[in-house]
Amino acid sequence: MFQQLEKYKNPTLKLSVILRALFDQVTANRFISHYFLAVQPDAMMEDVHKFSHFVMLQSDSIYRDPLLAQKTSMPQIKVSSSVFEEVHKILVKILKEQEITEEDIPRLSFEILEIVEESRAQFSDTVMMFLKTEDITQEMLFQILNRYKFEAKIGGKNEVQVKGNVEIPIALKIRPKDKSIVLMGKAVAVENSKLELVADIAERVLEKYPTHPSVRAVEDDDDWPFLLMEKSFPYDNGIPLRLLFRHMKSFSTAFSLSLKCDSQKILLFNLTP
Repeated sequence: MFQQLEKYKNPTLKLSVILRALFDQVTANRFISHYFLAVQPDAMMEDVHKFSHFVMLQSDSIYRDPLLAQKTSMPQIKVSSSVFEEVHKILVKILKEQEITEEDIPRLSFEILEIVEESRAQFSDTVMMFLKTEDITQEMLFQILNRYKFEAKIGGKNEVQVKGNVEIPIALKIRPKDKSIVLMGKAVAVENSKLELVADIAERVLEKYPTHPSVRAVEDDDDWPFLLMEKSFPYDNGIPLRLLFRHMKSFSTAFSLSLKCDSQKILLFNLTP
């Protein structure tokens, strides 16, 4: 569920009402009805419910530009900016009618359209871009990531390391027990570094980039302390690959920016071998 909706009464029902109204009002407008061409409303609504956790917190400046929600959309489903802006206007109007506060509307409208774009893409797919829950294994992730040029290699147990098509190397770790995947960025400190110095970097990251995934200093009994960034998401409803890839790239960029808070240059840009 979208975080912005959780504070409202019956958020699941409210989201369904919002999505149904969006579909009905868009398809009733002959100038923009093609936005939902070939899209089944019930399937679209189910997709948005299932994959709402595949969004990353962004800065307010991103949410103020709704066109960015379709920036990475597939070329074959992209509509003109005027059509997308009209769809966004309709969604904003619906959110106001559903008594969503003004402060919540920019982020919520952006995130809803981001997942709607993924659902629209799935209706146009000729190649499977979705990984079922039972197929999510270390070997399968390794194969898929290499197929899409991420230069992956097998890491530790249930872990795949990635260095291609991202800003700096990251890792993905499968946690079968709770059916989640964790994106991890790790930067080890140089020899003889103290944990307190790495903790200072983590504090500066939190101050400068409050929307970034959680970052902390970690003591290592067998090595020097390291800075760790993590972002987890469930896969009990499967994984839409486009959203996973977008997640990975955004996460890597966020981790790269975080490392720039290392003013004393004590971190090595290392990933666990």
